[in-house]
Amino acid sequence: MPDAERPGGGEARPRLLAFRGGTTRRPPAEPGDLARRLANLERQVEAALAGAAPAGSRLDAAVDRLLDRYAETRRWLAERLAAAGGVSGLALEALYRWWWRVETHGLERVPGSGRVLLVANRAGTLLPYDALMLPIALAVDHPSHRRAHAVVDEGLLRLPIVGSALAQLDLQAAVPGTVRRLLAADEAVVAFPSPAMPFRARYRIGRLLRVGLLRAALATGAPIVPVAVIGAEEAQPVLARLGGRFGLPALPVTPTFPWLGLGGLVPLPTKWTIYVGDPLEVARHYPPEAARDAAAVRQLRDQVRERLQAVVSEGLRRRRMLFF
Repeated sequence: MPDAERPGGGEARPRLLAFRGGTTRRPPAEPGDLARRLANLERQVEAALAGAAPAGSRLDAAVDRLLDRYAETRRWLAERLAAAGGVSGLALEALYRWWWRVETHGLERVPGSGRVLLVANRAGTLLPYDALMLPIALAVDHPSHRRAHAVVDEGLLRLPIVGSALAQLDLQAAVPGTVRRLLAADEAVVAFPSPAMPFRARYRIGRLLRVGLLRAALATGAPIVPVAVIGAEEAQPVLARLGGRFGLPALPVTPTFPWLGLGGLVPLPTKWTIYVGDPLEVARHYPPEAARDAAAVRQLRDQVRERLQAVVSEGLRRRRMLFF
């Protein structure tokens, strides 16, 4: 039957077109285009992961950073302890840097190696703080980080508790035999040939009583370097000493001790400055036999006293304030 004669067939119906496979075929992708698409997809995934990291991942990263800082701190502390010679050395270096804020001038005048005798002014303090700080200055601020041995009065080393503590800090007795042995071993020795003066006469170099130290320098040909320590006198000045009878040591009296008890033992945070003068070349002017010549020893004593007083006076002239 013709389409026009069928019911409702007055109008032509659209014909259905069938496509085999159900899809339209496209040309194959080039290898370079595929690589670019994969790279773009990879970047999108990484960006999404970075922007939405789980809370656990952020916590793990924070813990890792904290452990790294802890390990770095331990390494630094171990290195400082080894360089300072233990906890006591590290404590002395802390006093040197942050309590007295020591500055040095002319420290390079101290020979970097070989025997040398450094003579300094002795502060009239309760404890020999200057004898503890000068070796730290050489170990920390000298160009060659030189080690030095300080010698102090034998009486200090015989004091109960205090003497053993000072000996643990490498302070030795200022006797000629000890000084000669150290100089013969090409060591640096810090000595205080002039006695500590009363507070009213501070920074004045009295008569050099320890001429045995100078004899040791003459016998070994060690150069003598004058060193002035400015600021130590006011750190803990001894105003008077009470007692001292029946074989007992005299009780020192400072502005804070014994009035404040153990708290009075803490020295004041005065500003310290160390000035180093030109070395006196002993071997150039005196033969080793001069150590047995009384006239030569007296001449050297006067030269050392004059040079040391000159360096101390120059340091006082350049000081502006006591605590800054």
